[in-house]
Amino acid sequence: MRKIFKFMLIAVVAIALQACNGNDDKPETKVTKKAVIENYANIVYTNYNESLIAAKAMQTKIEAFIANPTEKTMQEAKKAWLEAREPYGESEVFRGSNGPIDSESKEEWAINNEGQINAWPLNEAYIDYVKTKTDWTGDGGIYKQSIIGNTSVEITKEKLASLNEMGGDEAAVSTGWHAIEFLLWGQDENKPAKFTDKDLSKNKSAGMRPVEDYTTKPNADRRKTYLKVVTELLIDDLTDLVNTWAPKGMYRSVFMSLKEDVALKNIIEGPQFLAAAELSNERMLVPAYGTNGFDGSGQEDEHSCFSDNTHRDVYLNAKGIVNVLKGEYGSIKGASIIDLVKAKDKKQGAKLEKATNDMWAAIKKINDKAQKEGVPFDMMILSEGKNGEGVVLKAEALLKELGGVIRESAAKLGITTATDESYENTPI
Repeated sequence: MRKIFKFMLIAVVAIALQACNGNDDKPETKVTKKAVIENYANIVYTNYNESLIAAKAMQTKIEAFIANPTEKTMQEAKKAWLEAREPYGESEVFRGSNGPIDSESKEEWAINNEGQINAWPLNEAYIDYVKTKTDWTGDGGIYKQSIIGNTSVEITKEKLASLNEMGGDEAAVSTGWHAIEFLLWGQDENKPAKFTDKDLSKNKSAGMRPVEDYTTKPNADRRKTYLKVVTELLIDDLTDLVNTWAPKGMYRSVFMSLKEDVALKNIIEGPQFLAAAELSNERMLVPAYGTNGFDGSGQEDEHSCFSDNTHRDVYLNAKGIVNVLKGEYGSIKGASIIDLVKAKDKKQGAKLEKATNDMWAAIKKINDKAQKEGVPFDMMILSEGKNGEGVVLKAEALLKELGGVIRESAAKLGITTATDESYENTPI
């Protein structure tokens, strides 16, 4: 997780002044603001619910592995993690929307559990042993002894939650998807290399934690307990999101009662934030220019650096942007932001649609390079160069461009969204 907003994502008083007239669509307009808002709420709930279902399937495989640690059960647990990341990756677009996952509001509906679910990059030395030390996995301060290695630390959900990002150190990650990933794959000690298997649960170019870590190695039982508990905590966090977005859920009721322009602002801020900052800068540009990791490769800045699944993170996050702008998710398809902009300004709507499609085409090239050519993200960024000629930097540029077009489109609807200066992007 990168914390990059300088201010609360929504200024309710200011936008409420614009919203006093309610729905200002022309009578002949087919799409309405209300329809866009309702469709979005259905998408959010369905996406989170599918994430929870997939995470529970992963939990079943992880518990089977803990009960009987073998190469086979470990590989099945890894495969389930990869499968569970698919729906969750698309849900990242709901961040930055002043919604329950990351709102800093004091309201009861503000769960603010994103950092507990998906914080990254994590310093693996905080959780468990590392075989190869780098500047990133230094052993000073809170990294002197891992949580698993410190037998005085009781491993409970409450304790792991309290230790997450302890002291404001964002690399001190103890919970969430990437903690589970590290506990399954272990540290990736390999130099960036092509995939050895299309099934990433078997791929040997990523982390290769030995199954003995869960049988005969020191702290094997504590490692089992940690994996079990951190998975339970993830299930709890996803359940909270599903429940609050469910029909008649606490936040669903709050969201549907917002003035229409306030709700639309929230909706639009998500894809703009992901396109202009979180995905383009933090998840693509920072690793491409970074030096954390082996051979100064930027490997440690990858989103899923232990499993080499980062190409899917990028693809799925971008798909989430497409979902919100086009009003679709799986079998759901309804009134969208693009529809609304087209109804207000046909030319701007076409511009937004084209920018969305251009970005998506560029993102698919990253995924194709991984899946068809066997080139993981950490290899792609090594060959990018710094002039934007590679698939990663080209897609990054189109994401940033889309962020600007989203902002322009919101303005056509009379809605002011965050400026680029409002995002605290990691300096390059």
